[in-house]
Amino acid sequence: MLGIELPDYMSCVHLHQEVISALLVETPGERKNALDRLMGLAPLRNLLDGIHGSRISEQLRDIDNQFGGIETQLEAGMQVKRSDLERATKDAGEHGIVQDELSLGGGKKHIGAIKDQIQKFAGDYGLPAPDLPECKDLEDMESFIDAATAAVRKLRNEQPDMAHQQHMLRRKKELGTLKVNYEGKKETLQDLRTKTEKLTNSYGDLPELKDRLKKVEKGLLPEARNRQNEISNRAGVIREALKLLGSPQGKSINRCPVCEQTISPEDVRRHLEKWQEEMKDKLASTEAEIKKLEEEETNLKKVISQLRQLQSQTQIAAKDVSESTKAIADALKVEISESQDPLTLLSKGMADLEDELEKVGKVVEQSNARLNSMEDGLADVRRINTILRIQRDMEELSKIKETNEYEQVAKARKSAHDFADLSESIYEAVQTVLQRNAKSRIASTRDAISSIFRELAQRSDFPDLRIDPVSYEVIAVRGDKSEIAQRFLNKGDINCAALSIFLALATSKDLSHNLGFMILDDPSQTLDSTHNERLAGVLDHVLGNRQLIIATSEENFAKELRNSLTKKKQVYFMRDWSDDTGPKVEIE
Repeated sequence: MLGIELPDYMSCVHLHQEVISALLVETPGERKNALDRLMGLAPLRNLLDGIHGSRISEQLRDIDNQFGGIETQLEAGMQVKRSDLERATKDAGEHGIVQDELSLGGGKKHIGAIKDQIQKFAGDYGLPAPDLPECKDLEDMESFIDAATAAVRKLRNEQPDMAHQQHMLRRKKELGTLKVNYEGKKETLQDLRTKTEKLTNSYGDLPELKDRLKKVEKGLLPEARNRQNEISNRAGVIREALKLLGSPQGKSINRCPVCEQTISPEDVRRHLEKWQEEMKDKLASTEAEIKKLEEEETNLKKVISQLRQLQSQTQIAAKDVSESTKAIADALKVEISESQDPLTLLSKGMADLEDELEKVGKVVEQSNARLNSMEDGLADVRRINTILRIQRDMEELSKIKETNEYEQVAKARKSAHDFADLSESIYEAVQTVLQRNAKSRIASTRDAISSIFRELAQRSDFPDLRIDPVSYEVIAVRGDKSEIAQRFLNKGDINCAALSIFLALATSKDLSHNLGFMILDDPSQTLDSTHNERLAGVLDHVLGNRQLIIATSEENFAKELRNSLTKKKQVYFMRDWSDDTGPKVEIE
């Protein structure tokens, strides 16, 4: 509506004290921005900021990196292929492939020779000839390699001598297994017979052992136990008689209760005690005899059990040997009598088999040599194929730069560089114009800035003020001496310096906007009464060029304005603020 951008309005028309003081205390970039707007150079500064903010150099660097990445990948790929080609060529040379054969024609020549070898081998052994593809180009060559490799493998597996050799090898393994099996079973049988013989030599044969066990169980042991019982009974009678004789009643006995003869208790006791000792000896002897017979009974049962177990195991082992012998006979296709040794017959059969294997092995070795030669030839064809494929890949890589896509990318990169160069030229030109205009306009307002500063601050040490046209630094000056104002001025003087710059630039006819008015929002903030009085006088001079709208909350400054401003003025009071309706405005 006013024909001015909001940043220009806020920095050139509607100035709050904080905005004014920021001319000195803000960063150099912010200071330049504010001064450029005051000097009417904002469009040039905006253009420079726009060019800088577009980050053209970064975008160009990204483009170069991406394009360079393409070229790097191409070169890296080409280098890998060169290394592969060098290794493949060296390998081919080490296998006797000359340089002239490293071509499609050389590969075809090798393929023709391999075809002839395969066909002849199949004919020699009565095998069906394999159907192999023709080779016209590089793709056909790889197909031929796969088909011929499978054909050679099939011929190797199907050749009659190989099949016969495999059959004999299986038979050799079978006879070897039969030999190990027979030897193991024979050894087991012999071991069982040896154990049986040792037991028989030590204890007798099984019938003898059974007879002895019967004699012990039915005769000797029962007889000994009967004697033991008899002795025990007699010993009991003697024990009871001695007990009776030893009692008071027994001492008075003088007749035998059995025969009614007169007896002497003392003599009877002596005889009974003697018999008791004899019974003890007989009982001990009988118990020892019983113990020995029981041990013999236990041992006989154990030995009999062992012999019976050995008999059973021997029968089973003998049967196993018989079955193993029959298996050997079946394998050798002969009858083996009781007088013949199966191992001898088996060993002879294995020796004959070894002789036959040696003969067949030589034949198979010859046929395998022919097949190996075919496989070696196929390996050479594969080496040639590898080299040709690498060469093809290298040719395709080298042609990438000739494609439309690559040319379009290269043109786009060049256009980006041209645009960047143009942008840089524009930036430099705008910067030159901006610096030239800034220098000229700062120079044209230098006296006005110093004049207002002298009137406001009235400092004797550094009475003048100027702006560096390059760094936009605010400098306090006295003669040939100068100092950056912010470093030593107090807060009130800094505000005076900022007001001096703002008012001088804002009221210059050559630099400022065409609105014809300025708004000062609380310009006396942080100023003392002396500075307020001086500021009111300066503003009276400004009214000669601009209409002023001054807002203040300080009564003293308002009073100074009433007294100092000589132009027609109107005073408004803002009272009773409300969130809904705002302040009430009263006109003086």
